[in-house]
Amino acid sequence: MVMRRELNPAKLLILFAALLCVQSAPAQNAEPTTRPADTSSHKSGFVTANGIRLHYLDWGGTGSVLLLLTGYGDDAHVFDDFAPKFTDHFHVIGLTRRGFGESDKPATGYDIATRVEDIRQFLDALKIGEVSIVGHSMAGDEMTTFATLYPSRVRKMVYLEAAYNRTRFFDIVLTDPGLPPVWKRLNLEAQGSPEAANVVVKDMPPPEVWGIYKAITKAMSTFRPDYTKVKVPALAFYATPEHYPSIPAQADEATRRKFDEWWVKTFIPFQRASVEQFRREAPRGQVVEMKDATHYVFRGRTADEVVRQTREFLLQ
Repeated sequence: MVMRRELNPAKLLILFAALLCVQSAPAQNAEPTTRPADTSSHKSGFVTANGIRLHYLDWGGTGSVLLLLTGYGDDAHVFDDFAPKFTDHFHVIGLTRRGFGESDKPATGYDIATRVEDIRQFLDALKIGEVSIVGHSMAGDEMTTFATLYPSRVRKMVYLEAAYNRTRFFDIVLTDPGLPPVWKRLNLEAQGSPEAANVVVKDMPPPEVWGIYKAITKAMSTFRPDYTKVKVPALAFYATPEHYPSIPAQADEATRRKFDEWWVKTFIPFQRASVEQFRREAPRGQVVEMKDATHYVFRGRTADEVVRQTREFLLQ
C-alpha cells in the first residue's frame, strides 16, 4: 500500500506562493496536496554549513557532481523522479535550502547573499569543488549569483523555469484575476503595504513560518539577475502556454475571457521580457520554450523531453 503525507497549513500556503515567476494561478501547476511514499534510491544526510543544518539527498552515480536546487517551498524530494535519470554520468545531489523541509528554519538569512553562502559552505563541507547546477524556480537567483561569485566552481547550469527577472512581477501579479487571498496578502506584506491587513486569509500559518515566506518573497522581488557575468554554458527552460493555465472549471465564458485577457496582455509580455533578457545577456546561453509545459517542467507530460534535452546539454 502507498502511504501518503497530508500537507499542513504551512505547506498549503507554499502551494499558492510557489509559482513566483510564472503562472501565478496555482491550481494546475503547484505540487499535489499529497505525495506518494519516497521510492527513489538515495541516501539522506545533513551538513552543518553557515551556522545551520542543511538536509540533502544523495542519489549516487558516477562522474562529476550534479547539484539540484529546489523551488519555493519544495524539498529535495521534488527531484525523486528526475535525479535517477542522470546517475549514469553524474554523482547527483539535491539540497533543501534553509527554511524548508528537514533543513533548519532560522528566523533570518533568507537574502540571496546568505543563501548562496549556504550553498558554498555546503559544497565545501562535502569537499566538492566543481559542479553543474540544475535549479527550479527561485533557485535561479541562487544559481546566477553563485556562478557570478564562483565561476571556477561551475561547469554548466540548467534553469528549470528559473531564469526570471521578478522585480516587476510582484506588482503585475496583484492584477491577476485568479490571485488567491493568501498570495495577495503575502505579496502586500513583503512590500510593506498597509493594505495587507485588509486581506482576510483563513488558517494563517504560524508567525514564524509566515515570516520566512515574507522574507524570501521580499528577496525575490528585489533581485535583478545579471546574466552577463554567467560565463559558463547555461540552458534555460520556459513554460510558455498561450492561455491562462488554471481557469476554474466552473467559470463562465465572460470569466474565462477575463482570465485569458490578463494572461495575454499582462503576463506574457512580462515573461517575454525575461526570456529576451536571458537571450541578450547570457554569453553562452540557450533557450527552450515549451508551450504545453507547467511551471514544473521537469515533471508531468514534459518530463521526458526536459530530461532528454538536459542530458544532451550536460554531456556536450
